[in-house]
Amino acid sequence: MSKEATSMEQHLRRISFFSNLPDETLRAIHSHMQIQRYPKGKKVVVEGDLADSMYLIESGQVQVVSGSGADQRILAYLGPGSFFGEMALLLSERRSATVEVVIDTELWVLLKTDLDKLLQEHPSLGLTISRELSRRLQQTIQHPTQRKEIRIIAVSGAFSSELARSLAIQTAESVLWFPTSDSAPNLHPDTPGVIPFKPPADLTVEGLPEILSQVLQDYSRVCLAIDTEDSPLARKAVELAEEVIQVGDVQIPWAYDMALDRYRVTTLDPVRLGRMARNIAGRQIGLALSSGNARGIAHIGILKVFEEEGIPIDVLAGTSAGSLFGALYAAGMSTDEIADFARNLPRITSFRFGLWDISIPPRSSLIQGKKTLNYIRELLGNKTFEELTIPFYVVSADYHCGEEIVFHDGPVADAVRASISIIGLFKPMHLQGRYFIDGGTVNPVPTSVLYDHGVETIIASSVIPNLEERLERQDLRRQGKLPNIVGILMGAMEIMESEIIQSRMGPVDVLIKPEVADLHTMQYEKADEFIRRGEEAARKHIDAIKTLIAPKPRT
Repeated sequence: MSKEATSMEQHLRRISFFSNLPDETLRAIHSHMQIQRYPKGKKVVVEGDLADSMYLIESGQVQVVSGSGADQRILAYLGPGSFFGEMALLLSERRSATVEVVIDTELWVLLKTDLDKLLQEHPSLGLTISRELSRRLQQTIQHPTQRKEIRIIAVSGAFSSELARSLAIQTAESVLWFPTSDSAPNLHPDTPGVIPFKPPADLTVEGLPEILSQVLQDYSRVCLAIDTEDSPLARKAVELAEEVIQVGDVQIPWAYDMALDRYRVTTLDPVRLGRMARNIAGRQIGLALSSGNARGIAHIGILKVFEEEGIPIDVLAGTSAGSLFGALYAAGMSTDEIADFARNLPRITSFRFGLWDISIPPRSSLIQGKKTLNYIRELLGNKTFEELTIPFYVVSADYHCGEEIVFHDGPVADAVRASISIIGLFKPMHLQGRYFIDGGTVNPVPTSVLYDHGVETIIASSVIPNLEERLERQDLRRQGKLPNIVGILMGAMEIMESEIIQSRMGPVDVLIKPEVADLHTMQYEKADEFIRRGEEAARKHIDAIKTLIAPKPRT
């Protein structure tokens, strides 16, 4: 046997799949296999295609996905020593999933005709495949789908190791610090949870993917530290990274041009670093704020308690009243400032203040809403969604087709005005050629919006009581009376919201329900009472929330 063949077989034996095979079987496999190289983003096999080969991963990483678009599910991530494509090959079926390269990959390819021959001549190979299939089946039962993982992050900036530190703290998982050059940012001393790595002096562009695929077997994430200087190795690091994070004000133009929508910027502010770390780790914490008119003031109490208890909010979603108070908070207003705004609502909404621009004669609504829109613009400083401190989603509904519309770009005030367009009270908001009405008509507690945008931990504040809990309805029933026109409009919304919540409320980990059923939906003068009850409700769930969001390694 040639030295080259012996060396290759020794190399194959280092792959766990081959490690226990007899020498004779290993030599036979080697004689039938060929090596192929695939760059990041390349699809090795495509769901639905006929199978003609199976693959073993020498280096790199692939993801196995099923479906496409919004229905796509990540079934597994596979690294060195794993194999795929064998089931369709053995059963002569079409591919059941697509396999896409995540890190530049070298694959050993075995054609169907060769596999059939090897299985006949070397039964030990069939046993090895069976064991691996059993292991993979068990993993699939325990974790049928996975969220997209961000494991390779290119970082820049003199203090970029602070992001690595935050990643380790937020996840309780190890992070590897991998400088791509001698002039790359250093790992600062006393950085717990971050392990320094010394790459080989002769590290090449071709060698970087292989080393990454090896170290990712032992570490949850790798931070590739890059310098501002443009070099082939730094470019390869940016190409392989799922995210490129600039810590500080110094932008790297060539990296920005390469990464585009993968390029993120953060500061050394601990709150922003923590939010960025949880975003990268897929551990975002989202808060959904329900509709509810005056009862929505209770959301302020929940936000206040979260601040006092150090509960971070990475993403907000709001409907109607929740969109208003959520927008103020996402824009950077303190809970005390928002509480002052709520206390001032009775004066703001009075006819004397002049916020209401009455429609005369009333056609599509009692109030035109132009003055309300201008006032919200002033409150928010004409900010766009991109300028908010916290990512924010606003729910409204298209009047003509009933479609749920989620705003996440453009002027925030326009989206809020659309979301609070109570049917009959506010004129539908005309925007982008469409007419929008109150978001409570389609999604009063928008947890589904957070879920659809990948938020892992979802907390909801719902101030929408069941109809039988509302005391004012009980009083009116006893008296045999109807409310005024505004009361009827509000009551109709309450009926819709209660029914919608029962039928389509999205996934939620913690549901906070302030006890506000005895307060009227238009009692804005009770702001302090609403806030107090929001605080009381939040405090009942604090221990459970802290346990839920506590950093812990993934199993």
